Amino acid sequence: MVWESYDLMNNKEKMPYIPGVYAVYFDNALVYIGSTNNLKNRFSGHSFRYGYAKNIHTPWQDIPNSTVITVKFRATKKLGEWAMREVRLIYRLRPLFNTHHKGRKTK
Repeated sequence: MVWESYDLMNNKEKMPYIPGVYAVYFDNALVYIGSTNNLKNRFSGHSFRYGYAKNIHTPWQDIPNSTVITVKFRATKKLGEWAMREVRLIYRLRPLFNTHHKGRKTK
């Protein structure tokens, strides 16, 4: 399967209702990796919304309104498959907001 890309603020409605691993980017900088059993429901539950002070509220931090939020997604069929892919990607890429893996030694 191929990684699919979605502009979170403009075409969230095009996200599929399928399981897999996703990566969130702010202006092409990786900030979070996660997994879900339903991509569209996962991001309808996240509070990505425009604020009053020309910013966007996200679950991790407020960012400037001009920031492009992209979600890259790779569909998987089995729970173990997407869970292990998520763990391997977090370990290898060390995204900024995956804080439960910060205590490990760096390479």
